[in-house]
Amino acid sequence: MIASRRAMKTETQSRQPQTQWPFDLRVFAILAGLWAICLVIRAFVHPGEIAVVDPVQAVFGGVRFDGDAARIVLIVEAGIFATIAIGILAQRRWGLLLALCFMAEVVMSHLAFVIAYLPLRSEWMSVRATAMQGPTMVLITLYLWIRASDLIFDAPASSAHARRESSQQHQEAVASDTGAGDVGAVVGYEK
Repeated sequence: MIASRRAMKTETQSRQPQTQWPFDLRVFAILAGLWAICLVIRAFVHPGEIAVVDPVQAVFGGVRFDGDAARIVLIVEAGIFATIAIGILAQRRWGLLLALCFMAEVVMSHLAFVIAYLPLRSEWMSVRATAMQGPTMVLITLYLWIRASDLIFDAPASSAHARRESSQQHQEAVASDTGAGDVGAVVGYEK
């Protein structure tokens, strides 16, 4: 009998509709998947002939990689972006956590690259390009934090709304209580 009740509970729980994640997060996941494809193409497609220098470069952890090492970094980054896309499209928290952590790493990586290579006059063009990308990376990271914090920490919007309403009701109750108003007035004059 207890087992049948548990089975009935799990059936009703599985039938309950899951909250849909915001549409813009799904768009972000699709863009992350497309970016993964672009990184793989960039790693394997050679533009023109390579005469003296391999033009493939990548920055990870504030360190610039060239040639084959850059290709490996690009493939790893493509795998990370593909995993982010899959996780967010499947509506899993780990997808959002991975996206937030990786974007924080990208922001820190850009900052570390700019600080490390700024003293080198020959790298000023690379530093300038990376520094110009920095604000965009920060905005993407902030966007993810704002959109994903409720989903990651399991605080649905309805509970946040309920907390605001209960706080307002508490304030109204305190204001309507004559004794509490007198105490508030006394505390205000003691300053």
